Amino acid sequence: MIDLENNEARHLFRLYWQVSRLLDRELSSLELGHGRYLYLFGLYIRDGRKQQELADIIGIDKAAVTRALARLEQTGYVRRAPDGDDGRVTRVFLTDRGRELRPTLETAADAAIGQLTAPLTAGERDTLRSLLAKVAAPFIAG
Repeated sequence: MIDLENNEARHLFRLYWQVSRLLDRELSSLELGHGRYLYLFGLYIRDGRKQQELADIIGIDKAAVTRALARLEQTGYVRRAPDGDDGRVTRVFLTDRGRELRPTLETAADAAIGQLTAPLTAGERDTLRSLLAKVAAPFIAG
């Protein structure tokens, strides 16, 4: 039987909620809104992704991605354009403003992760990162 107070799912959810809250607070002045920084992180890894690819790697449905990207486009962080080879496909690109935001986002993410992992030694952080990557690998599309 599962221990309702001490199980992996509960701990992962609480950590996700906490890091989201910390990042939302840090980034509130940037008009990003909840979770929109995830799209920018995906584009920092590889700019010009297909819109559907962003939906897959973030794990959000197509309609939610469309709304989030529309907002990021309105705030000047990304632009969308038809794929050169297949006009049915939309690609997403960082704007200069979106690229300039990268150091701020990375600093905020590093600070949030630092707060969450403060009780750990450097070795424990490495182990945690490795284990989380291993568990997440089957669910990451790109």
